[in-house]
Order: sequence, then structure tokens, then C-alpha cells
Amino acid sequence: MANEKHDAFNEAAEIVTAPLSIVGNITLSIARMFLSLFDYIGGIFILTFQSLLCILGLRLSARDILLQMSQLGVDSLLIVTLCLSFTGMVFSLIIGQQAAQYGFGKEYIGVGVVYAMCKELGPVLGGLVMAGRAGAGMTSQIGSMQVTEQIDALKAMAVSPVRYLVVPRILAMAVMVPVVIFISTFAGVVMGYYPAHLDPVLHLSASTYFNSIEQGLKPHLVNTLFQKSLFFGIIIAIVGCLEGFKTRGGAEGVGVSVTRAVVISMVLIFFTDLLITKLYP
Repeated sequence: MANEKHDAFNEAAEIVTAPLSIVGNITLSIARMFLSLFDYIGGIFILTFQSLLCILGLRLSARDILLQMSQLGVDSLLIVTLCLSFTGMVFSLIIGQQAAQYGFGKEYIGVGVVYAMCKELGPVLGGLVMAGRAGAGMTSQIGSMQVTEQIDALKAMAVSPVRYLVVPRILAMAVMVPVVIFISTFAGVVMGYYPAHLDPVLHLSASTYFNSIEQGLKPHLVNTLFQKSLFFGIIIAIVGCLEGFKTRGGAEGVGVSVTRAVVISMVLIFFTDLLITKLYP
């Protein structure tokens, strides 16, 4: 009888405490998520501050910077140009189809392409491609050095990993991402002519298309293009380097860090794009 009462009491206690346990687990998970978020944001600010100290102190290596400009920027030019060229052609085709369907002037196709490419599609899509190409590359390089203890060897030789590894990549990305995206966006705008010209309904002439671009290309569009590209390049470099330093667990850990770096860079690119568009419409 006593055992039955004890079992019944335990069952009742479990029924009563089960919802509290669920609420407690959910609260703990949310708290851990916010703690990880604040820890990551703090790591970004610390790495950025350390890099700024090295840059302001002119503790730079021109050779390393040029090497990273070649590896991260020049080697990414082809893939970014291809992506934005196809983007320009697709967007031109979409605007042309709408012009034919709703009857508005086809002379506005060039204006629409150059505005969309410079204001949004060029920097954002170019930044995403650079995150997948250059960001993943720098994360894998630094992550491999981390798991093979090469970074610990640098510290043992009194060489700052931030000055030696991070600063050249930040400066290279800050310079080359705007350059690469500008060239690729220009290619996308030019390539947008061909779908509109080859379309049997539109058959847009070169003079109409490029005169429209000349009228629609304003200085603030080019400024927005460079401004967004600059911020995106710095974000990709800082996140890629930070994830490389945080790598643990051998080759598998490198793969995890690369994936995290690309995903976080993409999220931050969209977030930064929203802020810049809101502050500088």
C-alpha cells in the first residue's frame, strides 16, 4: 500500500513538474543562444579593434597585402563577372517582357538595369559570391593553420597572428571587393543589352539602350555600389578570419568553420545591406 501511494505521488509530481521542466529547458536554450550571440559579436569587435591598431600603427607588409589581393580579388574576378553578367541579362529580359506586356517604353530598360545592378544586385550578389569563394578560402587557410598548431608557433616566435594573417586579408578585401564588383557590375549592365536586342518583340537598338544607361547612371548609384562593396568586403574578411581562429577538431572542424563563415557572412551582408539602404536611400 505504501509503495502504491509513493508511486502515485511520483506520477503526480511528474505531471505537475513536466511543464515547468519544458519551460526551463526552453529558457536555458534561449539564454545560451543569446550568450553565444553576444560572445560572437564581442569576438568580431575585438578582432576589428586589434586589426585597426595594427593598421593605424602602420605595422603592414606590402608583400602580404599584394599576395592576398591577388588570391582573394584577382582570382575571384572571373566567377563574380560571370554571375553578374548572367544577372544583368536575366534582369534585362524580365524588364523587357514587362515592357512588352504592359506597353511602357522600352527606352527605360537600360535605366532599370543600371539602377538595379548598381543599387542592389551588383553589390549584394557579388558580395555573396565573394563570401563563398574568398571567404571560404581564407577560413580554410587559417583554420588549417589553427588545427596544425602553426598559429601557436607564430605566437611562440613573438609574431602577431592578427598582424600577419588578418590585417593583409582585411586590407586586400577592402580594396579588391569594390574593384571586382564594379567591374562585374559594369559587365552585367553591358551584357543586359543582348537579351533586349535579340528579343524579336523588343529588338532594342544599341543607341537606345546605352543612351538610357547614360541618362540613368547617377553619381549616387556609383557611390552606393562602392559603399556597400567596401562594407561587405570587410565583413567577409573579419568573419572568415575569426572562424579560422575558432577552428577546432582537425579536418572536420575546418569544414564546419568554412560553412559557418560563409553562412554568417551572407546573413551579415543582407543585414548590412538593409542598414545602408535605410540610412542612405
